[in-house]
Amino acid sequence: MLLQIYVAMKAMPWYSALPTVSEYMVENGWAKCFARISDVGWPAYLLYLAIYLVFVEFGIYWMHRELHDIKPLYKYLHATHHIYNKQNTLSPFAGRKQSMHPPHMD
Repeated sequence: MLLQIYVAMKAMPWYSALPTVSEYMVENGWAKCFARISDVGWPAYLLYLAIYLVFVEFGIYWMHRELHDIKPLYKYLHATHHIYNKQNTLSPFAGRKQSMHPPHMD
């Protein structure tokens, strides 16, 4: 149980950072945010969506790969994720396998 608490507390700042940084960028005009599709039109909306998805998928792939390749990042950030992938335990760092298919509790 203490390990579960430790992992959750370690994850919380990282899970808070992305929406905080995103909101800061929108509020300061560094990123565009449209309330309605009609503000930009369907063609631009679909183009922006495709660009966004490519950048997000590309970014997540390379970020995950670097977390494995750069040893200090792996040791201090990413190794916790793999602790829970090896066990049948859920946590904020649980992989898709455990989070989508939790073990049966008897």
